[in-house]
Amino acid sequence: MSLSARTTLTLALPLLAMTCTSASAQTNATALNWQAAPLYQTLNLTSGFQPDPYRVQLSAGGGTSASVAGANCTGFVNAEAPDIDLNYTAGGYPLVISAEANADTTLVVYDPNGVWHCNDDFSASSAGNPGLTFLSPSSGNYNIWVGTFEAETNLAQASLVISEQVPSGTSAGAGAGASSAGGYIGGDIQWGDDGSQWSHDGECDDPRFSGPGVAVPNIDADRYHDASDCRTLYEQGQIYLQ
Repeated sequence: MSLSARTTLTLALPLLAMTCTSASAQTNATALNWQAAPLYQTLNLTSGFQPDPYRVQLSAGGGTSASVAGANCTGFVNAEAPDIDLNYTAGGYPLVISAEANADTTLVVYDPNGVWHCNDDFSASSAGNPGLTFLSPSSGNYNIWVGTFEAETNLAQASLVISEQVPSGTSAGAGAGASSAGGYIGGDIQWGDDGSQWSHDGECDDPRFSGPGVAVPNIDADRYHDASDCRTLYEQGQIYLQ
């Protein structure tokens, strides 16, 4: 497992603090052991890899609530180690990480920048399968857990799917996938700055966005002025660009 993408845990903590609002960054950084060797495989993929999609069979689930990685994370995972480590060299394509199973599965990803991403249902057509789309992925190490929606005594058989093709009908944006209908896809969002008096309160106060993570009411004066909150919630799939 390569740790070069994250030089120290200390550098990752400020990013975690912005993303994980339910617990301290220190707690979230250690609750899921991203530094441990993966339970199944370490994948080394370079943009343009073949075959695409690339699939790995594994057993999903565990005894730890994924909420330790963030308030919006669901399901149960194995806290002792990631299921899969992906060392990815980015190019001109998006990166899509998803899972397929007969059981209701969830997904947790710790990216090379030290940010936690989670998803439950990728899209209305995904049959309850989770997925995350990084339209402008970073090169580096992605730690991946595939969870089950409920704590499982017997782990669920699942397939982790790595692709550079964004499935039709999904709503995703720069950073990570969103499952909300009508979401923005393609290109870069102009996040603006943190000039709003409501910045860093865990809600998106920019009226360009909709979704459960958006503050109500919202005022036009905050347009482009709550960048950190809006970007974090967008990457968690809690808001989408209208």
